Amino acid sequence: MASAEQLKQKIDLHELADRLGMERPDPNGNYRAPDRPDKHPSVSIFNAGKAGYEMWKDHTSGEKGSCIDLVMYCGQASDTSEAMKWLHEEFNIPTDDVVPQQNKPQSQLAWVADKQLSMASDARAYLIDERGIPAEVVDMLQKRGAFGYSDWTSPSKNAGELGYGGPAITFPSRCLFTNEVMGIDIRFFDPSLNGDNKTKAMGEKRGFPYIPDKVALKRASTVVVVESAINAISAIAAFDPKGKGKALSTAIATRGLAVDEIDWRFLAGKQVVCCFDNDEPIAEGPRKGHRPGPEAAWIVHEKCTALNIPCFLVDHKNGKWEGLNDLNDFLKKHGTTLTKYTLLYNLEQWLVAGQDGEFEHGNVKRLPLPNHDQSLYWLFRVKPDFTSYLKIVTNEEGEQKIPQDVCSFRIAGLSKVTISSANSAMTGEPDLQPTKVYSSTIQTPDSPTELTRFVMKRDQLYNVDVWRRVGGGIFNPGKFTRMISILERATHIGERSAVNFVGLAWHNGQAILNEGPDSFFTDPTQQCPYHNLQFPSGTPDQGLRVLEAYHATFKNNAALMLLVWGLGCHIKTYLGFWPHYMLNAGKGAGKSTLVKSLERTLAFTMFSGQSLKTEFRLLTSISHTSHPVGWEELSAQGQGVIDKAVAMLQESYQYTITRRGTDMTEFLSIAPVLLAGEDVPVQSLLGKLVRSDLTGRKGEMIPDDLPRFPVKNWILYLTSYSRPQMKRAYRECVDYLSQRCMAKPDDNGANRMRDNYACLMLAWRLLCEFTGVASNYGHFLQDLVTEMNAHIRETEAEREPWVWILELILGEMDAAHFRHPYAFDWIEGELCLLVRTSHIMQHISQSPALKAKFDSLPVKSDRILKKQLKEAKVVLKDGHEKSINGKRVANFVALGVENLREFGLFPAVPDDVREKETNQ
Repeated sequence: MASAEQLKQKIDLHELADRLGMERPDPNGNYRAPDRPDKHPSVSIFNAGKAGYEMWKDHTSGEKGSCIDLVMYCGQASDTSEAMKWLHEEFNIPTDDVVPQQNKPQSQLAWVADKQLSMASDARAYLIDERGIPAEVVDMLQKRGAFGYSDWTSPSKNAGELGYGGPAITFPSRCLFTNEVMGIDIRFFDPSLNGDNKTKAMGEKRGFPYIPDKVALKRASTVVVVESAINAISAIAAFDPKGKGKALSTAIATRGLAVDEIDWRFLAGKQVVCCFDNDEPIAEGPRKGHRPGPEAAWIVHEKCTALNIPCFLVDHKNGKWEGLNDLNDFLKKHGTTLTKYTLLYNLEQWLVAGQDGEFEHGNVKRLPLPNHDQSLYWLFRVKPDFTSYLKIVTNEEGEQKIPQDVCSFRIAGLSKVTISSANSAMTGEPDLQPTKVYSSTIQTPDSPTELTRFVMKRDQLYNVDVWRRVGGGIFNPGKFTRMISILERATHIGERSAVNFVGLAWHNGQAILNEGPDSFFTDPTQQCPYHNLQFPSGTPDQGLRVLEAYHATFKNNAALMLLVWGLGCHIKTYLGFWPHYMLNAGKGAGKSTLVKSLERTLAFTMFSGQSLKTEFRLLTSISHTSHPVGWEELSAQGQGVIDKAVAMLQESYQYTITRRGTDMTEFLSIAPVLLAGEDVPVQSLLGKLVRSDLTGRKGEMIPDDLPRFPVKNWILYLTSYSRPQMKRAYRECVDYLSQRCMAKPDDNGANRMRDNYACLMLAWRLLCEFTGVASNYGHFLQDLVTEMNAHIRETEAEREPWVWILELILGEMDAAHFRHPYAFDWIEGELCLLVRTSHIMQHISQSPALKAKFDSLPVKSDRILKKQLKEAKVVLKDGHEKSINGKRVANFVALGVENLREFGLFPAVPDDVREKETNQ
């Protein structure tokens, strides 16, 4: 394949502009912009001088570039690779002079599709003559690889038998992410040759819609959804009859009626129009009266509305559809202009999509209504973003229907939602405390391609002020309230059970991926930092590129450990806990650059110190998500904020449910936190975090064009595991690290730290399976063990609360602030510090300067302090007595000075006691 530079040198931009269909009113002047009315042509082509090739520039928008950029500018490609491929095909530039870097084996289905596409010219006559598709549209779609031709026949069958085959047009369906052929639909020219069977499918048929033009899909603002590939091509012909490839509307086909198995998220940010077959009611059988096509459209409407995607149904009751079944029939009878008008403007105006109000034919109703509601239902009419009511007036001219304004928005859906309790979402246990709320989805004039959703409790359903706050103008409150009473009967449409959680959660005993739009928070901006997050998606190959980049950017896998921790956070739902991460770095070590890259890679949020000033802000930053968050420079905050932050981190190591406010809004403290800075003051959290240090470890810069990690696909991969499988794998990681841990087996603090690092090892093993990388890649496990042992060794004297307390008291003694009696004495040949544990705790709790320290201590009673001192084996004698300043003081604990020194505690021993030491 020719390089980008070679293409720029070879291709004449004026010829390219002509092939792209750009208009040039003056043969020597500028070209018109393809995507807007351009009365005065604003696109010029000029020689780039030193570059040695031609360039173009849109003088209105400022866009400019080479031949590759012009292809994307005109909508023929969505990225550089597609544009280069298009140029090779369009200008017949050889592509076989360079061997591809990765020569993956081609699947049989892909091989069949390629062979059929190479024979596509034999199917053109069928589309043009039989189906009435303009030749220009057929040309365009043939270049897009939208159809092929097959003449396969079975050697074991005779003509006329089922399965014989024969000449047919084929339509390949590809995966949106990998472009892999997932299925092929076949339509026989002469069904009688194939036993009167018109169609056949190869590969997967469910869950993979047919997309004739992926480039147009990315560009389009309106997408028509139909049943068959022929109808999708018919819609494209209506929108772009000259085949210029510039239309802002396109179409896809569901390839049947299994619409509930399609993930409709790929249509987010677009307006959807459903034009399914105009089926007559079934005459006999258990589904008598049902209409398969329109009822499938109802499901698509529900699915799209649940994803905040505006969805409309084509009105089949306007007389133009009489005697016609599908969109291709309509195109052949009425032509492209009327077909386009029908798809864009002839839409149902009923309050409930699919619920006919004015014309009843005895079909199965979507929403049976009592007479007192049915008599008013048909009077409510909706536009895409407006609602009105028909007022019937009788005068000398007869009966007239005058529209009256009701509200400045459209209620696309009003549904009941059952919210699983937090305990059920975290454990997978049967739900004993579900909550019911109402979800309203509305469309406002400022968002033509996105719906607005808000959640209400039952007592807010008829509160006009609540609707006015979110939706806008309500011009007739009485009619509006009456409309809500009708819609209340439709709350079972789209009714669903949900989990208020972003990440990997449990729902009905199954591990699921739950994104922001899947949740129904009553106060989303406060309850979850990721309430509107949709995770990045992609392929495992993209994930492998990310792992390689993070391995190279810092030595000893310091950055890769952070990435593995961030991705592994979603395993927390299986294990019930997950460590926080402490990222240490000196000035200029590259911490800020790494964190910014990680924010983009994982789509996670790093909260600044200014946003963490209060306890409530800290709480809202870690609520209802297993996706990691970051706290920047916690050490720069006041001690009160630090103490509150540490308390929050203690709670979110596992998870804690709390309720705040007068309405008792629920918060689930659970998100693992990245703590970044030169000094992270979290001494009491040593047993609940892992770490890495960036100082002196700089490597290669992370590329700017590095793709995001496919977090969505990663979480979906994790959901394939059961809880026993995940815990079994975790225990294997614990056993592996136990054999390599430097700490003694009875060191509980070290064992807990080992368990935290086992979480990272588990995440790494799963990532290796997901991306296909070897588990020993980059010596990750060796570096992980080294970091774990260094962490254990360096914090040996800091892990126990009694160490922090004695360090504080020794400082008070040195400053002569300790008011209670204490002494140094020799006991059985050992120098000891004699002090009462009750006096220690009294001093810390009663000293105003130490109150903040006392509040942050996990130990607050002298009984627990004495117990920990004995467990650490620093108490040489308990219940010792000694006279101090003429007073006999009992119940001293004798703390061995040498024992204390082993833990980094160095009491200031008086000189007279040292003299005794010398004499002895």
